[in-house]
Amino acid sequence: MCCLTIYKTKDDKLVVTHNRDEQKSRQISANKVMPEIIDGRNVWMPKDAQSNGTWIATDGQMVGALLNGFKKNHIKKEVYKASRGSIIPCLFNMKSTEQFIENYNPEGYEPFTLIIIDKNMGMVEYGWDEQEIYIKNLDTDQSHIYSSATLYDEEVKNYRAQLFFNWLKNDCSENDIWYLHALNGNDHRHFLNVNYNNEICTVAMSQIVLGNHSVFNYHSLSANIMKETLYLPKKN
Repeated sequence: MCCLTIYKTKDDKLVVTHNRDEQKSRQISANKVMPEIIDGRNVWMPKDAQSNGTWIATDGQMVGALLNGFKKNHIKKEVYKASRGSIIPCLFNMKSTEQFIENYNPEGYEPFTLIIIDKNMGMVEYGWDEQEIYIKNLDTDQSHIYSSATLYDEEVKNYRAQLFFNWLKNDCSENDIWYLHALNGNDHRHFLNVNYNNEICTVAMSQIVLGNHSVFNYHSLSANIMKETLYLPKKN
């Protein structure tokens, strides 16, 4: 769960694009985006059978996107309360971002960064480092990039940020952002789609476009499956 970019187009579409860097075996069960009813609403997500959860989901208005680790890498414990994949379903089980922030207890979870995006209510960075919760309001009119602290050090993260913001010097569409995320190479500083080592690589790409007609683009790279595009029902 390792690289996330957020970008608002000139026609006010909010583009959330996520590359999942993980063991290929973890992707086998998550080759498709499926709807799941949570708190009475349809939520679309790719689902990892091992965690019975996900790293990205949307109901067409709100998006939850997860990255492993917070600001710095951490020493992994042998046992945690539950998988971080269970966090986003918990988010959608709440009535609002505010209710999640007030009531969710991350004690016992491995460090994570959760980005919560609501096209009407704004965007929040929720961080957990096993000691404290960190809440930061983000400007949806500004572009943002995150690379997982568990895989990428500050030097690599800074190179990736420079890559992303240089890319945005052109007038980008959601397709342009997808193309950047799809470019493959072995240099982690200059590519977002990478083989991290013999076990971990970019196994899936997700893109949620929040607008008048919200869209979920998904490509499971570890399987011989074409990119799929889901047009989400318009919310009242």
